[in-house]
Amino acid sequence: MISRLLLAAVACGIVSCKPAPRSEWVVFEAAPDATIYVDPSTIRKEGGRAEMWVLIDYASAQPDKTGKQVMSDKLHYQYDCVKKQFSITDTSAHAGPMASGETVNVNPDPPVLTPIPADTTAERMWQHACGNAAAR
Repeated sequence: MISRLLLAAVACGIVSCKPAPRSEWVVFEAAPDATIYVDPSTIRKEGGRAEMWVLIDYASAQPDKTGKQVMSDKLHYQYDCVKKQFSITDTSAHAGPMASGETVNVNPDPPVLTPIPADTTAERMWQHACGNAAAR
């Protein structure tokens, strides 16, 4: 009986030691000053709404709102696919590339619902997240 409990405890310990799933960042748009990545596994659609995580990786350090230098920002976008609007609900700024290094700040501002202008990266991201829901 004790050996079964020990075996179960070891098995549970092994299971709990598995690393958390890693983000699979895919290049969405690249420019000389920054590359925008999306994690396709985070795209969720429900009704006329969608969400996804985005990472902006800068070619050189950029000042954040506190004046500290950052090399990347990670953002959680929520979309109203029908009204063509978005808000950023979570953010983190990082000292290193690809959301690595020290986290410089988190969620500096409350989310603001923002209209999406035509022919912009924001519109292409909205289309990517909303897919067919954007046509409703």
